[in-house]
Amino acid sequence: MEKINARNKIENVFRQEFASIETKFHLIDLPVVSLLVSKDEFICNPGVYVFYRGEEVIKVGRNFTNCRKRAWQHIRDNTKVEQLEMKNLQSDPLAQVLLINLKDIKDFHWSAVVEVFLEVNLKPLIRSKRLG
Repeated sequence: MEKINARNKIENVFRQEFASIETKFHLIDLPVVSLLVSKDEFICNPGVYVFYRGEEVIKVGRNFTNCRKRAWQHIRDNTKVEQLEMKNLQSDPLAQVLLINLKDIKDFHWSAVVEVFLEVNLKPLIRSKRLG
């Protein structure tokens, strides 16, 4: 059985469910190390972040105001489970983060439904406590 890389899986799951509103979003795929220096015009908008590496989805989350800021807080605060500490992702050349950000900040509410859908369907290594 051929394994699909996490990036393709994330995008496929997102697009299959949200194709009808996909134009509201802007996808930004970055190495974790580049998260704070990206100049993308939508980088600080509301949205959903997905950390991944290879075939592993590590963490899914969302923020209603600044997706990049919240994503970086997981690195800074070292969100972790037994086998993984997120602070180590900043020095891992294979670690990536995909931001699925809203183009219009007034559409921030969509980030909640996208986050829950991706969390349930991608089953990240570090689960959201908010979802149980």
